[in-house]
Amino acid sequence: MGHYIANLRDIEFCLFDLLDRDSILGTSIYKDIDRATAMGMLEEIKRLAEKDLADSFIDGDRMGVDFNPATGDAKLPPSFIKSYRAYVDNGWGLIDAPVEIGGTLIPPSLRWAIAEMVLGSNPSVHIYASGFSFAHVAYVLGNEKQKQLAKIMVEKDWGATMMLTEPEAGSDVGAGRSKAVEQPDGTWHITGTKRFITSGDSDLNENLIHFVLARPEGAGPGTKGLS
Repeated sequence: MGHYIANLRDIEFCLFDLLDRDSILGTSIYKDIDRATAMGMLEEIKRLAEKDLADSFIDGDRMGVDFNPATGDAKLPPSFIKSYRAYVDNGWGLIDAPVEIGGTLIPPSLRWAIAEMVLGSNPSVHIYASGFSFAHVAYVLGNEKQKQLAKIMVEKDWGATMMLTEPEAGSDVGAGRSKAVEQPDGTWHITGTKRFITSGDSDLNENLIHFVLARPEGAGPGTKGLS
């Protein structure tokens, strides 16, 4: 038996007795999802979390990343890559992507119930799969070119990061000094130093998209001035 056992009865109680998800399932935008479908998804992710995802939890902690300073290559434990592929190849990453570009439309409460089991089993799987969530951000908030990029991110399972931490700005995000200067062609020149970037590189995906927090020229101080 692995280190993680999901309490599906508690999750079912929270979703259907406490939050009354029956009232929204099977109707409107969720017309294709009823309670039986939702429970089927939860039962399958429970099985996946307790076995396939949990299998590499210890390796991820004890083996860590194999970094080659000469080449810059960062390699993850093979067992973790197997766990990640079990999650993504079975379509679970798509619950975080917009339906317009191939995502799976489910209520946020059901999505977080699924995430609870993944995070409880092997948090790194959920974090490395965040490219789908970042694609959602790019699609909803981006321009037309960025929307196309979001589609490619989903189709090709590209990874993504949030480049936030700086030498003098860790938990105090608003202290960030990286500066963004808009160019005539709509791109931005960014200057600054970022470090400690979660899942910043690996051999897991063919490409990584870095979302960089920076302060545009003329923006105010603190977190509200960041973009």
